[in-house]
Amino acid sequence: MESPLLRRAIRIGVFACLGGVVFAQGTRAPLEAHQDPLLMEVQALRAEVHQMMSAGIRTQLLVARLQLQEQRVLTAARQLAESQSALAALQGRIAAERLRVRQLEEAGARATGQGRAAFQQALVEAGTQIEQQQSQELHLQTRERELQRSLSDEQARWTEFNERLDALERALLGAKKGESL
Repeated sequence: MESPLLRRAIRIGVFACLGGVVFAQGTRAPLEAHQDPLLMEVQALRAEVHQMMSAGIRTQLLVARLQLQEQRVLTAARQLAESQSALAALQGRIAAERLRVRQLEEAGARATGQGRAAFQQALVEAGTQIEQQQSQELHLQTRERELQRSLSDEQARWTEFNERLDALERALLGAKKGESL
């Protein structure tokens, strides 16, 4: 009851299926051979992406640290400038007080009696004032040296962070040049 045309169509269908299976198996082996290099390429790309992300995170951390260090440098520089200004003002007051002492000594040398005693008392007070100011001057000079050291240390740290950023930038540029080759 089957027609010869139907049998022929079934045979063609069976042969087509078998041919497709044989063709698929025959082409599968070369595809698997190509998958290993492709897989290696994908793995290399993933490693590169991971490396770039890691470099990006390191860069962000270094930039944040560099900014903090810049603030520290600016703070240390401001404190040093304030200390130097205070020291200069104090040294000006000491010089003025010494000038006053010389004037008192000259006037006291010309004075007689009670006037001379008043000048002597003023000289003692001026001498005490100068001693106190000189003590303050020593304190401010010590503070200035400490601040100069602190500023120098902070600048050295800033330079270190900046050098690390430069090295990271060179490494990233080297990686990009390697990609383009």
